[in-house]
Amino acid sequence: MSNGDQKIHLSTPAIEAEPKPPLGKLPWMASMVSKTQSSDSGICNLVSAAFESLSFCAMTHDHTRITLWKYFIVNRLPLIFQKHISEKPGSSFEYSLRRTLFMIDENALAIVNARAANDIDVMFSAPTTPYDVRHEFLKSMAQLGSISFAGADRILGRNSDDLQSGGNIEKPLEVEEVITSLFQMDSYEFETFIRQFVTDVETMGCVSQGAAVDVLVELLSLLSVQRETVKLRILAQEVALSTMTMNIMLLYRDPYEILRPLITCMDTWSYEDDSNFQDNYTDFGLILLLICSFYYHFQLDLAKMDPLNENSFCMRYLTSSGVGHPIETLGQERSDLLGGWIMGLFDMNGISDDMMRSCSPMDYALLVPTIFQQSVAACNRNFMDVDTLKGGLEYFLQPFLLSSVVGALHWLAHDLWTLREFDIPLQILQALIIPQFLSDEARPIHKIVLRIGGLPIYNIIQEILRKVTQLPDTINFNGIMDTLSPHVQFRKGL
Repeated sequence: MSNGDQKIHLSTPAIEAEPKPPLGKLPWMASMVSKTQSSDSGICNLVSAAFESLSFCAMTHDHTRITLWKYFIVNRLPLIFQKHISEKPGSSFEYSLRRTLFMIDENALAIVNARAANDIDVMFSAPTTPYDVRHEFLKSMAQLGSISFAGADRILGRNSDDLQSGGNIEKPLEVEEVITSLFQMDSYEFETFIRQFVTDVETMGCVSQGAAVDVLVELLSLLSVQRETVKLRILAQEVALSTMTMNIMLLYRDPYEILRPLITCMDTWSYEDDSNFQDNYTDFGLILLLICSFYYHFQLDLAKMDPLNENSFCMRYLTSSGVGHPIETLGQERSDLLGGWIMGLFDMNGISDDMMRSCSPMDYALLVPTIFQQSVAACNRNFMDVDTLKGGLEYFLQPFLLSSVVGALHWLAHDLWTLREFDIPLQILQALIIPQFLSDEARPIHKIVLRIGGLPIYNIIQEILRKVTQLPDTINFNGIMDTLSPHVQFRKGL
């Protein structure tokens, strides 16, 4: 659908008797290959393909995909029809839709009804029975004018008054008006509004959901360009916390289109003139976490994220996150920064303003795996005791450094097996994953960090529990696994 306003030509592939796993992310794209089929036939084929995919997900109890396919059928598909079908649906269109909705594979229907009816809102019953996703699809088609409410009545075999009652008709969302009002809000008002708005996206219908995604994407872009980093950080945190909202965004917009303004903002980050270094680090870290969330959750192609600048900070960070470097390879400037951070983290004087002034958030983020690598090495060589190490780790649980824990988790997952002794790294893991204390500001950041970095740690702990016979009794392995378990699906893709 990336050809602007170009109208689509549809075809009619055969529908298999048994639902099969979707071939590719959007199997209905496979039907757009012939210019000889009528639009009525092609539309019905797309509807059939979407319901087949929904049926398959219901049979496998894949609740995330069930929800996304429902959003696609009810909200996205009617918009595609409205925008890209050049001719007005003919007189046979209603009959074709009715026939399609009645001819969904019976084997799939039986399995869906038996296994899924009690715990998901996808009831594949006859159109004359109580409300289900097919009724919602036709309601969306009627709201957008692709069919009339009377036509929906004929297809449904029920009174369509319920579909067009005032309480059920969604009002359009004015994108420019919403964005303008958000720019006029102070930070507190902005945070309150955005938190609710991101949540509401999940429940919006066909008239508003796409417009709401436009608001989020355009707002990310405008805030990046205008360097409104406080509001951008707030928005980044709320979007990164809502996996379903991220999924919905990709039903309407290209992920690389969403990320490029953020990547440009990161690569050209202003730091030297900022007097509040901790806030600057916090803003930078949360925006970077949003980029990482999209990258890892959707398993994006790094080459497409910033194709014109392979040496940008974001490209270097995503390719080297978790890689610690030997001191002799760092060069004098980075060696000095490394020494300064280790002294600041583990010395009684703490992290000074001079230390943060001398190191940009970009340089710090790239240095984190090496900081942990050298700290563990210092403990193993008795240059630093474990209590001192644990004391320094408390800094990483504060909001201004917490986002960088992703790099630490990636390093630990990457290098844990290569270390002769992994008691100290496991103590680090335990302190970072199940901390004794987190501030209210740090809790949502910590949740995002575990979503991004949790899966590789979960896998390596499973290997340790399976292969190592003598485990250190100081480590709460069950606590680590229980904490990570809700987050491991985030990086497994869709």
